Amino acid sequence: MKKYTIKDFSVGDKVYHLSNTKLKMVAVEIHNDLNEISCRWVDNDGKVQCIEFMAEELGKASDLGPRVYSI
Repeated sequence: MKKYTIKDFSVGDKVYHLSNTKLKMVAVEIHNDLNEISCRWVDNDGKVQCIEFMAEELGKASDLGPRVYSI
């Protein structure tokens, strides 16, 4: 897995938290001054969730290989 910094992410990137590769999220805001990325996903109950993560906590979903992603 590649280590990323805040400069490696763009709005719209499909990402995952390094501790859970099964949960795919979308980067919806980049906060360079805070080194945080706001990510959004739909949970198992169909509710939209949004939370901020440090860039170093995230990986790009494309690194996980060719798969069909549903977000």
